[in-house]
Amino acid sequence: MPNALRSIPKQLQALIAEIEADAYARGRADARQGLLQALAAGGGNLSSPKISRGRRAKQAEPGNRPPGGRKRAPRGSVPRFVERVLRDHPGSTVQEILERTATDMERSIKLPSIRNELQSGRKKGKYESNGRLWSLAAPGPGATETAEATPSDAPPAPVRTRGTLGLFS
Repeated sequence: MPNALRSIPKQLQALIAEIEADAYARGRADARQGLLQALAAGGGNLSSPKISRGRRAKQAEPGNRPPGGRKRAPRGSVPRFVERVLRDHPGSTVQEILERTATDMERSIKLPSIRNELQSGRKKGKYESNGRLWSLAAPGPGATETAEATPSDAPPAPVRTRGTLGLFS
């Protein structure tokens, strides 16, 4: 029995070596086939073979977007869009917000961007959620009174400074 127990690791090593050799041979054959396809396809441009080498694809440069590729939404457009929708339709879900796109620029906004904006805005106190329904956060108690009392086009209130005699001038 002791000889049988000693032979099991050797058998496993032999099996692993055989599996590795088969995998190496398959990889070599695949590489050869890819090379032959690249050469036959058009003159030997070997710098960019059409062989998949993993999950990461080559990034398209900004000016060379592939046909059908989506453009990114312009910077700052997501908060403006979310605020507009929630101002007009408080108590909306994320999907309902996305469905209220009106322009091409707004259609370029993706669902994860809206979710990120809502989450970061909630931390800043801009938005509030009730379950899955989102709304603009209620302004603080002094915010509406100040905004109503001082119109935006009114000149600012004069600043008082102390004069040389200790009096306000």
